[in-house]
Amino acid sequence: MFYRPRPIKTQEFLLFTPSHITITRQTTCPLSILTDLSTLKSRIKQTCQSFLAGAALLLGAQQAVYANLPDLGDPTLDSFSSQDEQQLGLAFYRSLRANLPFIDDLQINYYLTSLGQRLASHSDAAGNDFHFFIIKAPTINAFAGPAGYIGIHTQLILEARNESQLASVLAHEIAHVSQRHLARAYDSSGSATALTIATLIAAILVGTRDSQAGQALLMTGIAGSQQSSINFTRSNEYEADRVGIGILGDTGINPKGMVEFFEILLSKSTDGGIEYLRTHPLSVNRVSEARNRLDKKLEKLPDDTLDFQLAKARLIVLLSQKPAVYLDDRVVGDSFVGRYQKALAAIRTQQPDIAIQILEKLIQEHPHPWLQLALAEAWTVSRDDKKALQILDNLVRLYPGYLPATMAYVKALNNNNMPEKSIAILKKQLQTDDYGIIYEALARAYYANGQVGAALEATGDQYARQGYIELAIQQYDNALRQEDISPSTRQRLEAAKKELKGAIQRFKDIH
Repeated sequence: MFYRPRPIKTQEFLLFTPSHITITRQTTCPLSILTDLSTLKSRIKQTCQSFLAGAALLLGAQQAVYANLPDLGDPTLDSFSSQDEQQLGLAFYRSLRANLPFIDDLQINYYLTSLGQRLASHSDAAGNDFHFFIIKAPTINAFAGPAGYIGIHTQLILEARNESQLASVLAHEIAHVSQRHLARAYDSSGSATALTIATLIAAILVGTRDSQAGQALLMTGIAGSQQSSINFTRSNEYEADRVGIGILGDTGINPKGMVEFFEILLSKSTDGGIEYLRTHPLSVNRVSEARNRLDKKLEKLPDDTLDFQLAKARLIVLLSQKPAVYLDDRVVGDSFVGRYQKALAAIRTQQPDIAIQILEKLIQEHPHPWLQLALAEAWTVSRDDKKALQILDNLVRLYPGYLPATMAYVKALNNNNMPEKSIAILKKQLQTDDYGIIYEALARAYYANGQVGAALEATGDQYARQGYIELAIQQYDNALRQEDISPSTRQRLEAAKKELKGAIQRFKDIH
């Protein structure tokens, strides 16, 4: 059954960076990176310091809390507070975003975020914000950074055989956050510095391509300090297992998936190349203890969903450099998910007729929204925008507030020169959601409708919510120069500028 996710809080859904910002990603070989560790750490440290300032401004502007912002460059922090952690978390995420290839597919990201939020709502940190994202990497790994920023490698998703196995990893990482393992490590070592977090980011960066190189960088970076400041201790792992199993059961997901995924990892660990095992020590005893914690009654809970299988199939086609391979029935088989995978491959290879034929039959079996989104895309590729719009119009009525459907519909409307309808739909979406991608789409619709002032305001709102404070102020200034804005809009823009400038000044006064 398709899960209708609850509205996700501001900043929970992490997908796009502002379109006008150029991101330079690290592309050199990990082993060559290690020959100049100090250069890499210095570069990422500078990025962290810059992002920490933006993070503090963003949190300050949203929460109006400025009195005790810490100097995260001071290696002698007396206490690592929740607000310290939030600032560090946002800087951590942005640094990863600037250095690693992310999966930006809206459907897959929304699925992962929805699953993660379901699990988090049953944790001890249910009132906290969690942020889930996917890194394109051929290594099996997942990690929990500061403030609930949880990253999953694509290869880990591909190795999971059902939703309970993927959920077990998320639950484990959520447990690390709810028990504040990383924060406690920083607190006890007094090492919550930009350099320390730069080392963590660098280790993750290198580890996405070479697990041994990542581990070497990790150990070099923490030499002379407590290893637990970055790498979780064994006791933390046992605690995260115990808490994670409880989260799975409370969420209604079979916790046996945790033991099953442990066994998969152990079976692949003979060459010592599993990055997850380097950062999350795993032993036969730990697997046995996790198995002993399972409640036989909970093992009757469901362990898989169609959502997971469709997401995995979509990810496989998305990652493939030769999607035509999945047009072969001998590869995909005749299962429901296999046929969906074949349809996606047909769309990617510009064969919409094949995709349409497959998807229309699948929808008769199960009208899952992902099938309808794919069918609309196939009709678009086939240049029948009318049919695509009909499908999407019906979909947003059936699933109001479902972001992938909303954004697909808006894109189709804009492509068919219907910006006014796009604007109305996006404004309605903003009543429950506050994502940067909605403001970006709204800005495009306003531009298409000739409302330049409103477009600039929407772009400023997007930047402000993503922590790019100076850029937000620039956009508000540009909007104020436009003749098409109303007096009330002008007043609103001036107030927004004043708030952001005040946040900048208060940050400078403290630092």
